[in-house]
Amino acid sequence: MRTHLIALYGRLSVRQSLALIIVPITLIGALAIGLVAAALSTEEVARYYVRAGEQMTATLAQRSDLPLLYESSVGIAEIANSLLDSPLVKEIRVVGKGGKLLFGQAHGEGSSWQYPPAPAEETATTELNDVWLFSRQVRTARPAALNQEMPEAALLGSTGDEVLGEVQLALSKESLFKARRSIFFGNLFVALAFSLVAVAATLLILRRFSRPLESLADTMHEVRAGHWVESELPTGPREIREIAESYHALMATLRQREEQLREFNEDLEERIRQRTQALEAANKELEAFSYSASHDLRAPLRAIDGFGKALMEDYGASLDPTASSYLHRMCAGASRMSDLIDDMLKLSRITRYEMQVADVDMSEMAEALAAVLRERHPDRQVDFRVTPGMRVRADRNLLRIALENLLENAWKYTSKVAAARVEFGLVRQQHETIYVLRDNGAGFDMRFADKLFGAFQRLHGKEFEGTGIGLAIVQRVLARHGGRVWADAEVDKGAAFYFSLPD
Repeated sequence: MRTHLIALYGRLSVRQSLALIIVPITLIGALAIGLVAAALSTEEVARYYVRAGEQMTATLAQRSDLPLLYESSVGIAEIANSLLDSPLVKEIRVVGKGGKLLFGQAHGEGSSWQYPPAPAEETATTELNDVWLFSRQVRTARPAALNQEMPEAALLGSTGDEVLGEVQLALSKESLFKARRSIFFGNLFVALAFSLVAVAATLLILRRFSRPLESLADTMHEVRAGHWVESELPTGPREIREIAESYHALMATLRQREEQLREFNEDLEERIRQRTQALEAANKELEAFSYSASHDLRAPLRAIDGFGKALMEDYGASLDPTASSYLHRMCAGASRMSDLIDDMLKLSRITRYEMQVADVDMSEMAEALAAVLRERHPDRQVDFRVTPGMRVRADRNLLRIALENLLENAWKYTSKVAAARVEFGLVRQQHETIYVLRDNGAGFDMRFADKLFGAFQRLHGKEFEGTGIGLAIVQRVLARHGGRVWADAEVDKGAAFYFSLPD
């Protein structure tokens, strides 16, 4: 799921990505501000109603002292009716000394609310589900000076600070609920309107900032598709203009480099054509040399070898030992010269041979070559061990030539060992498979290992016959396959030839 969302997000444009992030944040922020403002406004309205109730209760208490003194419910009614005209007032009660109810009137059916006990100098307030309840004591006060026009003032002040009674007022919450709903929906509407304006402004700003980037991205997409598009420099913030200018400079440089590369390729193709013609001419000369070597050089060598052998057969008995030795050496030299010519032709043909790669069972091929060597030298007892199932992708003929040279090399250099042993197997490594051919023969000195795969390079004397071409052929075959060959050995303790082929 997460991968799917990431892939979906990766297909969005810059404008869509920013809008997907900014628009919800703007809407949520605007709604949150509206809700907070609505909550604060309704709290302020509630405090306003509480203050109004306290003010009404205080006014009622101030104007109810004389009626309470004379226990006149008529005087209290005149005062209370003026307050009952307000739709907020649900009930007014005036209680005299000893808890006597002097006045009680309510809008609609009365309720048995439990008013809070009134403190000495303050208004007590209690909040219920549907009303606020207010209570306040009515007390006498000593006048500062006697007033002839208000003889009752002296009466009020005659007994000092005395509790005359208590006034109680119930204030309805219905108006508050209506005000709250009005404020809430008003703030919500304002918040939604503000959020829509903010989203529209945000989208316009995003369009202004993202359009140059989208135009630049379209141009880069066309260039990536191989179409050079000339586009105008976009207008916008400084960073976007700098990116566009850098991109146009880069495109100009790339077009210049492309033109240079095209000219270079044309020149290179011409040079390759010339070199190919020269190589074809050299190959033709090499073919002519090979033909000459295989025919013209062989004829004199056959004549030398043939007449030498004829001399030994016809006149060998009359020749002294020295002359007979000369004839033998002359025939051997001609035969060695013929072998060298054959090996040179093999080496040259390998580089010109057209490869045909296929699946080859190298284990089966090695077993067949070992059987040929046993038939050719029945007097030798060599312990051949081949790991089965070694299959590779290679040219069958070239691989057979390489294996034949490696096995003949091992056969030759184990000829002076009593219990000769040759092993052909593999070693699997992390990135490739290494094939190894080991023997317990004469080995060689690793100081001369760099000469091992060179043509006509021999690390042993005349005790082992050979022309020094076999390992050079092996190296050429593996190089044509993209592989490599190397060796490890110790004098009189055998040798190991390693090679690898690409999968």
